Amino acid sequence: MKRKLIFTFGILLFFAFVTVNCSAQSSTNDQRIIGTWVCSLDGFTATYVFNANGSGTYLATSGTEKREGAFTYGVSIDGEIRIVGEYRNYGKIYFSPDARTMIFEGLAYRKK
Repeated sequence: MKRKLIFTFGILLFFAFVTVNCSAQSSTNDQRIIGTWVCSLDGFTATYVFNANGSGTYLATSGTEKREGAFTYGVSIDGEIRIVGEYRNYGKIYFSPDARTMIFEGLAYRKK
């Protein structure tokens, strides 16, 4: 009886640890994304602004062309960030280990 109680307590402790760890990771990514991110390459500039409430805006310019719009984003429980726009779902967002660079759709963005 005592072994079962210790075993059950151990399993509960393990699940509590995993749950807290996942929550902390999600919270970290949520805070990391907030702000203005800019990518500039050979006359092309893209700017994404992520707000704390899960909304955002983008502006992309290339020469005389200009595209802008709004989007929403979310952070999953395992810390994955996804953007949903007006016409499509965007890809995953990755961060450099120092969190100063965001990789999104094959482009590197720096936080402003």
